[in-house]
Amino acid sequence: MDKNIQYILEVARQGGITKAANKLYITPSALSRFVQARESELNVLLFHRVGKRFVPTEAGKYYIQKCQEIEQLQLELKQQMQHFANISNKVIQIGVQPSFSTVVLDKVLPAFRKTYPDMKIVLQEYSAANLMEMLRRQEVDVILATTDKRDSDYEYQLVKSCETVIAVEKTHPLITQAILREGFRYPWIDLSKCAGEENVMQLPGTTFRQEADELYARNELIPNIGYQISGTRTGLACVACNQAVMITLDHMIFNSLFSDRILPLSVGEEPLHTELNLVFMKDTVFRKEIQKLYKIICKQVR
Repeated sequence: MDKNIQYILEVARQGGITKAANKLYITPSALSRFVQARESELNVLLFHRVGKRFVPTEAGKYYIQKCQEIEQLQLELKQQMQHFANISNKVIQIGVQPSFSTVVLDKVLPAFRKTYPDMKIVLQEYSAANLMEMLRRQEVDVILATTDKRDSDYEYQLVKSCETVIAVEKTHPLITQAILREGFRYPWIDLSKCAGEENVMQLPGTTFRQEADELYARNELIPNIGYQISGTRTGLACVACNQAVMITLDHMIFNSLFSDRILPLSVGEEPLHTELNLVFMKDTVFRKEIQKLYKIICKQVR
């Protein structure tokens, strides 16, 4: 990026020279000289100096706004050029939630490569929210992710309807207390019996942590949080190895490395469902390839 844009924007974002210089990996004196030279060239002050703070002037606010617009255009241009390069070089970028990466790597991609042996694959693992943002910025061509709502800009193809469950190790005492209940896929357990067990929770602020907290709160329960982890894969390992319990989705259990050691138990007054979808832009140039990918995923994802 043009440093006339990058340097001024960083000073505005940081509100001063020292922090901006650290972000830009240059010395504060060099950055200060640059700002002064730019102001001299434009024949206008861009910043008021208030102590060590740099506060945009009216002219500075306008300049910064236009710099931000140019920065966004440059980013979009870079992304589009990368997108066209991927098309010409037969590169497809696939995003997947970590919980499903094992089955994608082990079963989906090998089958896909048999049909498209010349296609180069870039696989990226991120949370569902991050993957949707990457798809919006066209940093990936297609994603496999759980979704709770749909955006009209994208096409959604349903892979599985997932039920919110409690994951327990198959010898856990809770299993003997579960009962069959109409409308639920799995033996049902009263959530109050789960609250006192050592619960595995994702870190605060994550989508699954919020959903788990809300589920317990609706039942006026406070869970015994024994472990806090960063992702579902690690959480299920904790369930399998430490006889803890975890609120998760049934198909995340089935496609984990511990699928033979963990069972799902239904919870709640009514089943809660989340869609696992293959999501892509409606005008994608990889539609034929994505349709093949979808058929394979539907066959291989449990």
